[in-house]
Amino acid sequence: MWNNFFGLEMGRRAMDYFRRGMETAGHNISNADVEGYSRQRVEPSTTSPFTNPAFNRPDIPGQVGTGVQIDAIVRLRDAFLDIQYREEMTVKGYWDQVQNALSTVEVYVNEPAGEGLKTALDTYWSSLQELSKRPDDSAVREDMVEKTKNLTVYLGQLVRNYDEYRTSLNREIDLMVDEANTLIDQIAGINTTIRQVQGVGGNPNDLMDKRDLLVDKLSKLIDISVNPPCLEGDGEFKIDLGGKLLVQGDQTRHLVTVPVAGNTGFFDVQVEDNLFDHVSDPSVLFATIEQGAPEAVHTVNVQRLASESAWTVGYGESTCPDRIKPETMTEALNLRGTFTLQVGSQGTRSVSSVLTGGTVLPAGIPGESHSFRVSAGSFEREISVTWNDGTGTWDLSDGVNAASSAASDLTLTDLQGFLTTSFGGEITATLNTAGTQMTLSSPLNHLLSITDIKGGLVSALGMENSAPSVSIEVVEEDTLETIKNKINSAFSDGENGLSRPEDWLHASIELDAATNTYFLSLESNVAGEAHRINVLGDENGSLQIAKRLGFLNGDGSTNYREYARDAAFTFDGKLYLSESNMVRDARRVPVLNDYSAGTLEEVSPGIRLELRAVGESDITVKHHVTGGAIRGALEARDDIILNFLDVLDEMAYGLVKEMNALHYGGYGVGESESVTGVAYFDPIAVQYGASRLFEINREIDEDRSLIAAASGDGNGFSNGSGDGSNALRMAQLKQTKVLQSRSADFNEFYESFIASLGAQGDRAATMQKNQDTLISQITNQRQSVMGVNIDEEMMSIIKFQQAFNAMARYITTVDEMLDRIINGMGLVGR
Repeated sequence: MWNNFFGLEMGRRAMDYFRRGMETAGHNISNADVEGYSRQRVEPSTTSPFTNPAFNRPDIPGQVGTGVQIDAIVRLRDAFLDIQYREEMTVKGYWDQVQNALSTVEVYVNEPAGEGLKTALDTYWSSLQELSKRPDDSAVREDMVEKTKNLTVYLGQLVRNYDEYRTSLNREIDLMVDEANTLIDQIAGINTTIRQVQGVGGNPNDLMDKRDLLVDKLSKLIDISVNPPCLEGDGEFKIDLGGKLLVQGDQTRHLVTVPVAGNTGFFDVQVEDNLFDHVSDPSVLFATIEQGAPEAVHTVNVQRLASESAWTVGYGESTCPDRIKPETMTEALNLRGTFTLQVGSQGTRSVSSVLTGGTVLPAGIPGESHSFRVSAGSFEREISVTWNDGTGTWDLSDGVNAASSAASDLTLTDLQGFLTTSFGGEITATLNTAGTQMTLSSPLNHLLSITDIKGGLVSALGMENSAPSVSIEVVEEDTLETIKNKINSAFSDGENGLSRPEDWLHASIELDAATNTYFLSLESNVAGEAHRINVLGDENGSLQIAKRLGFLNGDGSTNYREYARDAAFTFDGKLYLSESNMVRDARRVPVLNDYSAGTLEEVSPGIRLELRAVGESDITVKHHVTGGAIRGALEARDDIILNFLDVLDEMAYGLVKEMNALHYGGYGVGESESVTGVAYFDPIAVQYGASRLFEINREIDEDRSLIAAASGDGNGFSNGSGDGSNALRMAQLKQTKVLQSRSADFNEFYESFIASLGAQGDRAATMQKNQDTLISQITNQRQSVMGVNIDEEMMSIIKFQQAFNAMARYITTVDEMLDRIINGMGLVGR
């Protein structure tokens, strides 16, 4: 039934709505400058009219309105813009870190404005050029050493700066992970309070603003996805990282910094309860995994570790009884003859030419003989093939085993059968079905070397070692010193076909303490199996001179003091060889049926291995964090800076290798005028880490006369202290393309590094600027929805004030009407 006080109730509701509206507008104005605040609005609706349809409804004309009610006080936000903002903040956080890292790296390089490594490199080349003009000037030699020291100091400082910055980035990553975990805990804590407020029917707008602000900050650190309760059936607020929940209601998972042994203990960032080891067996290998490495699980089987050493031939306790034993380095040896040296190998497999009828040698003539040497790893065998005129067959021998050909012709079948017996499984010899082609291979994947000693049997087979060989002529007046000088000077002789340091070796004289006599020692210029030293005889196959000098033993085997050994490993079933146990690039065997193992390739994008022991291990590549500031810092630390260090390693290694190869063959001045074989820089065995070992040879630093500016006369003597031709050759390295697979010289290589650094820095700065612009646009769009406009709020206050005043007048009128009814009616006649 209609109530006479109905108007008062309707007025009360309206005044409550208007008051709430003014209070909300005041709240908005109060928080206009508060970060993350979303303006709020009162959501009203019309109350249910009087009366509802029914048979007992009052007989009135239609329904009568009953006023207004407050449904909720809501935040004004656009969920789509929130998602966009967080996605772009993730990208911004990434580029902020990358740009900051590149800016720091550019400061360290100090190019092109300041005096950095480029300036030191230029002055180094200039000092070499000056040395070639005035090789006997002590001041020039002193300047040469000082300029070299400047170069090593600049490069060393640059590497140290990079290493220290990587350490700083690692600490920064740890701090950012702590910050992210704090935000995660705070979000979960707010979720608990929000759920409690909502449980009693409240609408916690300010708490949800705080939560959204925390989520915005978290999105800059990592690439999160937010699943609001409206999209989930369980009504819980969730944050996930790559499918791994970080927040679910009041439950949390934290980010964890996991030290990676292969990355000098630096952190990887993983999600709690989802931790994994990058390497299943760290005793077998370590792995440094760049952030750009594709996710996968790889299997590595290490078959052999590298010795990371050069080949060395000759030592005092030789089994050759005929070795000369001079008591001084300068006494004449009274030897005449020739020996030949060769540096190189042929791959893990060598295939002969196809021979008609399988015939290697036809019937011989009296006295005809051939001999050849087959080597792989530490195994070596000399095979002799001699015509036996009495039996009309070819006799085969290795000094222990003997056999004869089945007929007058020596066939591949005869040769293969004997080699199989002689090699004893160290090297396998097989024939094709027709018996017209033979293959020699190393079951342990060592590199083969097959050379003719006498005759041309290996050449007839088409299996000869193609590496350049150099003959050294020895005359009666020669001493150990002159023979050493002849060997060392051979690299500088343009007629020998030795164009790369890998093609040659250097000789030195050492004292045999057991006999107090001197002997010659040979060492390959470059480490690794591919640079095996082969000692051969003269054109008639005589090994006498090589034996007398102690390079060969009495049985003709090479007198190796150090065997170089390559690492052999399979990566996902593919076989690789490497002269170093620190592997990023290695030589794959085979490549399109090529077993030469001569071409480097990246083993797997973004993975660096440190081989530690024989065995098998899995490598798991996962990236829990794929965006945001943490990802940017990880990438700067593990991708950008490490790649720059690779550039410096290649430059240092190349300069040491090329300079030393030329310097070995040059002569000093003064008391060192007859001295060769001295390294200018400390020798570096492998490229990885070369920039950290880049130093001038201490002998040169202590004695400037050892700087080898002069060339030899071909007879083991210097052209004189006024000769600067070898210094000129060293200076010409500035324009010689020896880096990047011999496609760039040193200055071009470093300039390309500076250009690459600058280009990456420009790209990062551009991307950062673009992100700032994009974030600014999205922020403006968000603020147009959620931001507080003072003018609008003042208009709302005025509107609600006027409405409140009007409703107050309405209530007053209703009150007057009720007063008339209550107090003024029924008094007539009293």
